[in-house]
Amino acid sequence: MNELKIDNPAQRLLEILEEGKSYSPNENCRKVWVLLLQAQKNNEQHLLSRLARVMELPGRIVQVREDHFLTLRGKSMHWKGCVDTAFVSQSLNSSWQSFWTHIDDRTLSELSMLSDLFETRGAHAVIKAEEINVLLERITQLRNEIREADLPAPMKTLLLKQLSQIQEALETYGISGVEPVMDAVQSTLGLAVLNQEYRSEISKGTGSKFGEKISDLLSDVANVVTVAGALPALTVALNTALTYIGL
Repeated sequence: MNELKIDNPAQRLLEILEEGKSYSPNENCRKVWVLLLQAQKNNEQHLLSRLARVMELPGRIVQVREDHFLTLRGKSMHWKGCVDTAFVSQSLNSSWQSFWTHIDDRTLSELSMLSDLFETRGAHAVIKAEEINVLLERITQLRNEIREADLPAPMKTLLLKQLSQIQEALETYGISGVEPVMDAVQSTLGLAVLNQEYRSEISKGTGSKFGEKISDLLSDVANVVTVAGALPALTVALNTALTYIGL
């Protein structure tokens, strides 16, 4: 069995910070985060949700280092102290300086070294933005079709919820990596196993409106994850599961 690769959180945090470095310290802090995280404008909940995902990255970096590099001699936490201080000290209503003043060159350098270190164990390949955009367009179209369809309200809610979970995982790939995408696919399959009515609604060959589209979408998302090297056997496992549950 191939060893699972690392979903490199140090690289994701580094890329966010390096992009943030390009903004003027006088810019509004909220505006910068909206741009960095591609959050919906005038939607505070959406912004804070994505910002919380970024704030989870330092803890994830420490976890990866402890899990895979426990004997590492150099364990400087300077970067983490600076990032944590930046998050708790920033004011979204103030300037970007309220965050960025705490991020120094050493912080970026240490994150870069950690990212390089994680790469030595084998990190996931990057999923291309074009691939993600194509999948997001299909999900958006499918969700619109489901909203307009003549389906029982509970079933419509289930379908939209599962597709929304996959959509959010793809949209926040640049923050949270590939693991939430895997979780979203697995959640959709799990629900199909547990809920017979849901399984019937999304199954191929049952006369359902969306069975073929949803099954094809799941297979394509799984293929993207497989190409990234996150779980080499995911596509095969997914197709086996789809066959087993009759999708």
